[in-house]
Amino acid sequence: MSLTLEFHDSEIRDVVADGTGLRVRLAAASVRDADGRRGWMPSVQLVLADATATGDLRHAFGKITEGRLSHGGQALARLALPIALDGAVKLALRLANGTALDVRARALAASVDPGARFTEDLSC
Repeated sequence: MSLTLEFHDSEIRDVVADGTGLRVRLAAASVRDADGRRGWMPSVQLVLADATATGDLRHAFGKITEGRLSHGGQALARLALPIALDGAVKLALRLANGTALDVRARALAASVDPGARFTEDLSC
């Protein structure tokens, strides 16, 4: 199934520094399927290599109100899942709790746990 991640309305479970990398785990990712239907997917993870972050990682959890990603200077409105991006990556996330997280990295890999299932959003 072809899915794209939309940062807005996704929910961060946690952000963990892992050596020189950073792991952003989403409890509920806002995604669209190949037909454009909006829905939710648990267990989406972003791994940023050689990452430097500004912002308080301890408070980087909860609903994302705004998210911007650029790769090689090009803004990406959506992120295909799964994907691996090599080259300069910038990720800026603003959370409902007021936390701002800005990350620069050498690469980004986005993955979904194999058992995770897409659930269509049926709200009006």
